[in-house]
Amino acid sequence: MASLLVLVVSTGPAAAHAKLESITPADGSTMAAPPTEVVLTFNEPVGSTGAQVVVRTPSGTDVSTGELKVVDNTVTQPVGAMIEAGKYRVDARITSADGHPITVSASFTVTHAGHPPVQPTSGSTPAEGGTNVVAIVGAFLVMLVVVALAIVIVRRRPTAS
Repeated sequence: MASLLVLVVSTGPAAAHAKLESITPADGSTMAAPPTEVVLTFNEPVGSTGAQVVVRTPSGTDVSTGELKVVDNTVTQPVGAMIEAGKYRVDARITSADGHPITVSASFTVTHAGHPPVQPTSGSTPAEGGTNVVAIVGAFLVMLVVVALAIVIVRRRPTAS
């Protein structure tokens, strides 16, 4: 009887497989700006052998791009341009550390298609809310003050007799 109990208790952890703890974007979520990646987080480390994450547009086009990254219990799949508004589907097949395959299906909705806002790398653009205009007006005002001071200084010079 004791050996049966030991056998049952010892098989418990060995039978456990990795389980999905979270997915970003969250299943069923709605967002204005499309994500640049899909991240799956499991309760224990997973393997990279045979790992696959596919992200499909509402019309069925695969937008998964770049290399799938598996680090410990996190799987990250970069995605390309999401030019369609609507419901995106995520289908993943990951291998648990014990070799057991895990399948994941989820979806999220994008309300405004296209690329997420990108910060300019250098210089300024008109889309920054008119900061170019403010800089130009400020420089003009500084120049006017310098010219006015120069005129005052020239007029106050004593004349040579």
